[in-house]
Amino acid sequence: TKLILLDSLLQEMKMSPLKISVVDIQEIGLNNECPTIEQLKKAGQQLDQAFRNIGFVYLTNHGIHKDNIEKSFTVARTFFKQSEEEKESISRVHQQGWVAQGREIFDQAEDGKVAQHEIREAFDINKLDNQARFPDKNLPAFRSSFTNLANNTINLSQRILQAMSVHLKGDKEFFANYHKNILEGDNASAMRALFYPPIYGEVKPGHIRCGEHSDYGTFTLLYQDDYPGLQVKAATGDWVEAVPLNDTILVNIGDLLEMWTQGEYPATLHRVIIPKEELVKNCARQSIVFFVHPDDEVMVSPLAGDDPKYPPVSALDHVTKRFSQTYQY
Repeated sequence: TKLILLDSLLQEMKMSPLKISVVDIQEIGLNNECPTIEQLKKAGQQLDQAFRNIGFVYLTNHGIHKDNIEKSFTVARTFFKQSEEEKESISRVHQQGWVAQGREIFDQAEDGKVAQHEIREAFDINKLDNQARFPDKNLPAFRSSFTNLANNTINLSQRILQAMSVHLKGDKEFFANYHKNILEGDNASAMRALFYPPIYGEVKPGHIRCGEHSDYGTFTLLYQDDYPGLQVKAATGDWVEAVPLNDTILVNIGDLLEMWTQGEYPATLHRVIIPKEELVKNCARQSIVFFVHPDDEVMVSPLAGDDPKYPPVSALDHVTKRFSQTYQY
């Protein structure tokens, strides 16, 4: 019954008149060892069209193995099912570790009022070295699975950066030169394992899964499970369902790439709603997110020239300001 209802919901969502584009990036995916300039240029053009439309795009044939993604989901689920005491022992320190429910508050609840509590947990990763904080004692597979997935995601991100560089600047290393230290320090990029626990009974006012917000950095890559809930706000003000599509990665623009492109690529608002259908609401939902940021010292301003709407800002100053508005510590 649960699977039938879920399939019915997904089919209904896919019929929405507003859709997020699907782009096949096989020519620049990780299965292609060395994409040519022409292949990068073609992919950059396709991504440009998708990003101008709604700031989100599904990527197919990206080259990250399904086994790697599924193992990471499995080990994350095992971690989040541990006791509060076990998870608290690896709580977030220096941007890495477990984040309990209610520690983050984004802009709004579903009724437009300020959210009071967000029903989700996270495990943040911003470094991969031997000293990085992982649940090695209780779950050693966590480090290996997520290190592998993170490194693959970094490699794919660099391909995307190269494609956009060729398209926007004619130089494939343009954006890569601003993103040299991803997960190596002096850079706010991060991978997050997210867990939205089952919800039973009536939802309290102001309680949501993830409030309306834009992402802070250059762009974000999202691995979804099979459950719906993510919505994207179109320029019309309508909410578009970002339904899970098999074997795709969902990519969206962040604040800093919107600044670089003078708003041509919008950092679209998005949220994760609580499904009204009881059977779906009662299921846990997972995702794995990779936030790509420029190196801390990079100054970001429109590529086309000064614009009072987008004053120059360092990557570090921007993310520090946004973090201060989000974390409840």
